[in-house]
Amino acid sequence: MAEPATESIPLRVQWAVYVSGYLATSMQNMAGLLIPLWVVVTLDPSALMIGVILGARHFLPTLLSIHGGAMMDHLGAKRVMMVFAIVGLIVHLIYPLAPWVWAVIILQMLGGLATTMSWMGAQTLIGQVMKGDATHSGRLGSAALIGNLTVPPIIGAAWDIFGQWGGFFIMSLWAAGLFCAAFLLPAPSQELSRAADRLRARDFIPRASSYLEAFALLAIPAIAVVVLVSILRNTTYAIRGTFYVVYLDSINLTGTEIGFLMSAAGALGAGAALLVGRLSKVIKPINLMFVTVAGAIIFISLPPLMGTFWQLMFIAGLWGASAGLSMPLMFSIMARAADARSQGKSVGLRITANRLGATILPVIMGAIAEVSGIGNSFLIVGGAMLVTLGGIALYARRVTGMAQ
Repeated sequence: MAEPATESIPLRVQWAVYVSGYLATSMQNMAGLLIPLWVVVTLDPSALMIGVILGARHFLPTLLSIHGGAMMDHLGAKRVMMVFAIVGLIVHLIYPLAPWVWAVIILQMLGGLATTMSWMGAQTLIGQVMKGDATHSGRLGSAALIGNLTVPPIIGAAWDIFGQWGGFFIMSLWAAGLFCAAFLLPAPSQELSRAADRLRARDFIPRASSYLEAFALLAIPAIAVVVLVSILRNTTYAIRGTFYVVYLDSINLTGTEIGFLMSAAGALGAGAALLVGRLSKVIKPINLMFVTVAGAIIFISLPPLMGTFWQLMFIAGLWGASAGLSMPLMFSIMARAADARSQGKSVGLRITANRLGATILPVIMGAIAEVSGIGNSFLIVGGAMLVTLGGIALYARRVTGMAQ
């Protein structure tokens, strides 16, 4: 698949995609910082229940991401993103009004679905509009990771100064911004969708055929390997958005200090993502993906071994650089491997796998923490993830016809 020249894509279109990506991932970053703190302070649950509550955010995205991708292929990413931005705006204002475990679990599922669909839309546009170009993928990855830099201090300060209402109001404000950004996105090609049609209720009902078509994409070696590696990469985010924050709170860091640690990751990640276009011309993308994901696993596992705030800051930055490089590589490899009418479904397939891992991991890590302590759970889970990545690398070496 030929790469489009940068100048062939209008700047207005490029910026609309990048801003949508920034706002969508900013919502996820806010949730990863605010909700664990709110759960611990308001509900005072056990470590296992913390895992259940935080893992619930990934439940509906696990079930419905493929359907959402199919909707984007048929209806256009723009309209799907606008609908779920409204859902995100409403849901996150309800949290302070419902401080009960099962109510929070329901809100977590709805909020997770809303932010996931918005982020999926930006990724789908990279394939549909930008044809998987590594440079554009890197820019989207950088825009997304800038959220790690800018959002945590804002949400941390809102928590410290205004309490729970301040934090959740900021999340809803971001959802409103996401609606505006999605509104400015271009309409999809009429050749690839029926975006001119009116939305119908049945459009939101999952179809078995969409799932079968998505899972059939696993027959493409490049897609199968990226999906497997993506699960492990995303579990480092799941750790960061759950027990990482809980651990930092347990060693008496303030919300603002935790925010600055996350900003260190965002700063290095945003800068590293911009290098993907150049690096992929020197190093095979598949090899670079494995190296950077291994780094992400190692660095997210090290916080319990760090003795000072600045050591935590250092490894947070290294994790951010590793995660920032690997993200656009996955966008690019999968977008080039999937055809134009399957871009949304390919994104949905990867997100489904990611969310499945992110739903299960917090529960497993919570159970391990109950037995061995929260600090040891980082090392146990990280070691298991590295062994798994090594097995996937051996499989990838045996796969022939890998798209580069």
